[in-house]
Amino acid sequence: MPTATSPFVAKPAHSRPQIVFICPPAEKLTGGIKYILRMAEVLRRAGHDAVVCEQHGKPSVWFPSDVPIMGPEILEKRTDRVVVLPEDQPKTLAGWARRPERKVVYCQNHFYAARVGQLGGTYADHGVHHVLCSGRAVYDYCRHRHPNVTSHLIPCGIDPALFHPRPKRERIVYIPRKRPVEAAFIRDLFRFGYPQFRDIEWLPLDHKPEEEVAVALGESSVFLALNRMDGFGLTPIEAMASGCVVAGFTGIGGREYAVPENGFWAKDDDFPVCVRQLAEAVWLSRETGDRRQAYAAACKRTVAQYTPAVFEAATVAAWAEILTQNA
Repeated sequence: MPTATSPFVAKPAHSRPQIVFICPPAEKLTGGIKYILRMAEVLRRAGHDAVVCEQHGKPSVWFPSDVPIMGPEILEKRTDRVVVLPEDQPKTLAGWARRPERKVVYCQNHFYAARVGQLGGTYADHGVHHVLCSGRAVYDYCRHRHPNVTSHLIPCGIDPALFHPRPKRERIVYIPRKRPVEAAFIRDLFRFGYPQFRDIEWLPLDHKPEEEVAVALGESSVFLALNRMDGFGLTPIEAMASGCVVAGFTGIGGREYAVPENGFWAKDDDFPVCVRQLAEAVWLSRETGDRRQAYAAACKRTVAQYTPAVFEAATVAAWAEILTQNA
């Protein structure tokens, strides 16, 4: 039995463990941070004490959330706690390995997850028994690379109250953050190769709040996907939900949902094909007949696989297993 001088707090009988998500600086505009908070929100609605630990104790300013944001002062050693660690921080993983808390990894990008390989072994060798995976490519990777850890697939969920069609204007919207050089290259080739489209507006959406992104997608006719080395690739599906015609790169993780029926896709870094596909997207966006309706129906089928209800059900099921097995 722990004494008054024990280095950690014992688990109270018949209590649910606190769930603490270790979060990167919340001012960063990344889908990964958004889904850390979204998962914590789901767990709190299910009756769990879920909180987020951010190094400065500051909430995100680019999307709303009611999850409590704590600073590192809450991270005293406790046995009645499950800590959710990022997939790509070897120092963080090593620092928690010998602590008494139960440990879970939330893996949202398998490419970045390879950073922990410098530690050697698998997540299990550092005290992790479960890994939450944000996409099929991530899930397949984790099952292969960390076979002695239980992997859970948690599909993302697009909020239809936020991402939906609005009155449209002819405009190509894009997020250049991961491919700024490629974005300029594609735009130049497009204007040169298709002079009839030179007057179309282009709108970059870098470092914009979630609501502003949603409004811009809803009002635009075409979305240029500049995904690169993604675990899933969220924005193309948000664009589909917003009524855009999508063209561009899958970022590899987007191969989970990218089919000819829901987008004009190009192989990664095939820029001439990407430019041609973007022109096809513009032409289709101007149509109103059967082909345009078939495209909209295909997007609707895709988006239906990634709803808040799907995300919530997968989250609740995964955590029921985690808390039962690790109790």
